[in-house]
Amino acid sequence: MVYRVGIVGSDNSHAIAFSKILNDSSDPNHVPGFEVTHLFGLVESRNEEVAKLGGIKNIVSDPIEMIGKIDIAFIEFRHGGLHLNYARPFLEEGVPLFIDKPLAADVSDARKIIQLAKEKRALITSFSTLRFTSLVSELKDLFNREEPAFLSIMGPADPESEYGGWIFYGIHVVEMFNEIVGCGTREVFAMRRGKSIMATLDHEKVLGTIRTSSEIPNTFAAEGITRKSHLIKKLDDEPYYMKGMAKIKEMLDNKQCPLTEQEMFEPIAVTKAIEESILSGKPIKVETL
Repeated sequence: MVYRVGIVGSDNSHAIAFSKILNDSSDPNHVPGFEVTHLFGLVESRNEEVAKLGGIKNIVSDPIEMIGKIDIAFIEFRHGGLHLNYARPFLEEGVPLFIDKPLAADVSDARKIIQLAKEKRALITSFSTLRFTSLVSELKDLFNREEPAFLSIMGPADPESEYGGWIFYGIHVVEMFNEIVGCGTREVFAMRRGKSIMATLDHEKVLGTIRTSSEIPNTFAAEGITRKSHLIKKLDDEPYYMKGMAKIKEMLDNKQCPLTEQEMFEPIAVTKAIEESILSGKPIKVETL
């Protein structure tokens, strides 16, 4: 079976990247079983560019026009604050959804998306594809074998991003942390100096830190320490977009969401707690679903 995909939001570079690996069988990272058939975006010139580069045949003036013509919608806007409103009509009709990171720009919208998907029994997933990198899997395997002591994740992020602030790229490092040790971050304390942010995470399994800046090399790295081992690893050049698309295909094939509701929700709650801690100068409890 070939799943028809509608992309909602053309501003994100992922709109092109995902379309290419799904539509172009000659692409080295091609994922078979999909065809991106429809596209909606807010800027006509950008829509035309994405459609041409991604091999998308249909540009629509309203996302609702896709319903009945696609098997899954990808919500791809850079700003997570747009995700609830554009996801809602698809969820109301029970159309499966992939909401690109972040799931939402705040905890309230994240709850509403998850609750609506539950009420309508719609398949839904949302993730950073960096969850599926070897960097993450190696540390996850290490912590499954040995008792963890510390975990630190570092990456680029701009606390003043026009796409909702720190969450736009900070969500990557938070999701990586979440994937390695699972849900269970109870409290955070964060500080900011210029464009750099450092947060301490009190997780039920491990003490962790997250460090980001928009003034460092554009790379991700992680350090894991157990009672016996010490592992430092940088992000490799690997096909994590392809791995993410494969997870979505598994969801459609098996009718089972790859992440739990809490696994989708907690990274949003952690990022918002970090932002609140920076403003207040105090430790902040992480909200639960």
